[in-house]
Amino acid sequence: MVPDISNDTLLDDAPLSEMDTKTEMAAKVQQDSALLKLPLEVFQTITWHMDVGTFFASLLTCQHFYAAAQSKPTLFRHINSIPGLRLGLDDLSNADLLLRFRKRAAESGCAAGVLSDVTRFSSASRTPVSQAVFSPATPSEPGSIAQLVTVHEGSIIQIYDLGKHHVRHKTELRIEPSQDESGYRMDIVKMAISSGSRDLAVLYRSWYDARGTCVGPFEPGLFNDPTYKLVTFHRVSAKTKGYFYCSTQQEKRDVKISEEEEEPVGLALASNGNACIAWKYPARQNETQIWLIGRNYKLMEACGYDPNPNVLKISDPPGLPASRYKERLIFNVQFVDNNYKLNFYKPGSPVHSWFTSTFNLSESACAPISANNAYINNENIEHHLEAFAIGMPFHGSYSCNITVDWSTRPVCQLSYLALGMSRNRRDCSNHPDVFVVQADTTVSTPHCNHGIDLEGGRKLPSWKALALLAGYREGTSSLGTVVAVSPGGSRIAAATWSRVLVWSFSPRLLHQGELQHYFPVRDYNSGKGFGRLRPTLL
Repeated sequence: MVPDISNDTLLDDAPLSEMDTKTEMAAKVQQDSALLKLPLEVFQTITWHMDVGTFFASLLTCQHFYAAAQSKPTLFRHINSIPGLRLGLDDLSNADLLLRFRKRAAESGCAAGVLSDVTRFSSASRTPVSQAVFSPATPSEPGSIAQLVTVHEGSIIQIYDLGKHHVRHKTELRIEPSQDESGYRMDIVKMAISSGSRDLAVLYRSWYDARGTCVGPFEPGLFNDPTYKLVTFHRVSAKTKGYFYCSTQQEKRDVKISEEEEEPVGLALASNGNACIAWKYPARQNETQIWLIGRNYKLMEACGYDPNPNVLKISDPPGLPASRYKERLIFNVQFVDNNYKLNFYKPGSPVHSWFTSTFNLSESACAPISANNAYINNENIEHHLEAFAIGMPFHGSYSCNITVDWSTRPVCQLSYLALGMSRNRRDCSNHPDVFVVQADTTVSTPHCNHGIDLEGGRKLPSWKALALLAGYREGTSSLGTVVAVSPGGSRIAAATWSRVLVWSFSPRLLHQGELQHYFPVRDYNSGKGFGRLRPTLL
């Protein structure tokens, strides 16, 4: 998470009256330092050779560096190394050019590793990262950035509210044991939050603790076989309390596994209550089984219990060429496109590798799993197409009643931005190339609903590469590479364990095209038609 550092208040020098006595004494000592006695020309030479992040941070150190930054050649050198329109900069005064640089550097995340405000969270439950769940806040939750869901003592769920400068404990949820679970121990294995309803799904296993219990000689291990159950906590609202979760608003479904060796590795919850679980077999690591679990509305209206939910099982993607897809491992799942589609992810991959089309739990079969393939002309050469895996769009642009050459009537134009991962292009370090890609479509004005459907934009067949995310690396840990996109689509963050890279850009200007006027000269490839985004390291 990168905080918003574009606020001008962060860039103003603090008044001297706000400094304490120790700071004033330190300032007097610094006035006698040899560095501050150097001529202004030397400071200008130093700032000229700084990188753009260091130069931006130096404006907050002392008045000598701030005065040296008034040099127009120095300002042009640094502002031209940041993505942004360069038209009209020659007509600006030194003061206006410095202000333009400060705003553009803040929007680009320059020196974010130094200027960012880091709020650390330490949970007493020591929940494994693979079990914790983040849920971005909604506009109905002002002051909140996200909610963090963790597990405490195996079966207690703790929910925390994460703000810009605080971490507060919000509520505690407990799973109510069923009548047949008296004396059983419970262990939560997976959690997921629905992107639509924001309901919380919890998959847990229960088993009888036979320690201290006398088991008959003809019943060896009778009480040790674990059973799995799926619990859904509904997100409810109250006029005085807002949105919240409550332990009493929970519904439970039995999950009956076919083999004892099966282990759940992925869980997803749809806004209509249907759930999806991905299972793995330790002895067959290259196979995955997908279960679609339905929701009986009549039983669940009163937050009840369904001992025999509808289950539809899907096997691994059939018929994929082994030479091209060496890993047929599905690690996680996600409901998209108004719950009519499922995306499947390989371990640690930010872009889904496979998907299914529309499915119906009342049927005995499901649509086949297809590979996520799209072809992009990445070299501006005829018939030179590369295979890409295109993720779900994260930003959209809409233009109404525009005139085009091929139609006598006005049309509406929709443009989408998404992440695209090359399947056959890797850099010298054997890491895949990841791009910001774009797809456009037009709809006749009478047939347009005059809105942006981001998930529906993935159905477009033709995409083009706009910007390469320079420095992207695949994580080598079990978490892989964790990727997040800011709500406005202007920042992309990729974390590989403790290393976080952030790429900043303007989605609006990328939609408009004319990339040669947006990217710095050193970062625009006119032959290939796309630019390069340089990351900020946190």
